[in-house]
Amino acid sequence: MPTLVPGVSKQGFTLLELLVVIVVLSIAAGLIVVRGTPGDSNYLESDAKKLSQLLRIAQQESLLKSKDIRFVAGDEGYTFEEFTGSRWVPVSTEPLLRPRLWDNGPFKVTLINEGLENKFLTLESQAGLKRQAIVLQRNQVQVVLESQASGVFKVGKPNTVLNRGSQRL
Repeated sequence: MPTLVPGVSKQGFTLLELLVVIVVLSIAAGLIVVRGTPGDSNYLESDAKKLSQLLRIAQQESLLKSKDIRFVAGDEGYTFEEFTGSRWVPVSTEPLLRPRLWDNGPFKVTLINEGLENKFLTLESQAGLKRQAIVLQRNQVQVVLESQASGVFKVGKPNTVLNRGSQRL
């Protein structure tokens, strides 16, 4: 037989109070999941920043060796190639420039050289001579890496693509 402690009344939670607490906790958990889940813009920006650093390393390698290096990219990954003898081969002297898959791909990749779409970008031994851009797109979100006068590729903010025909770089 239950006994009551003197001075303490027997009170519990009503069903309504329990339901209100459960609803509030569910909403809070839902917000945490939505905000904590990386979206396309986060994936694109992450890979773009990594690529920006690798492009800088490739440019430095090109300057040190006085050799042209080109960047070739596809939906699944990318590679850096150097011209040796009579053909382009993957860069073997710098381990960081090995062929790679996109960390968060696949992406639609567009390489732009002097305003025209191209299959590759050449990172020449003299930085900043060409206006180049790399566009990474996933679903309706894209990030643009543009070459600066110093030759460094700057990562732009992710933006939503509304109409591919009206896009300009």
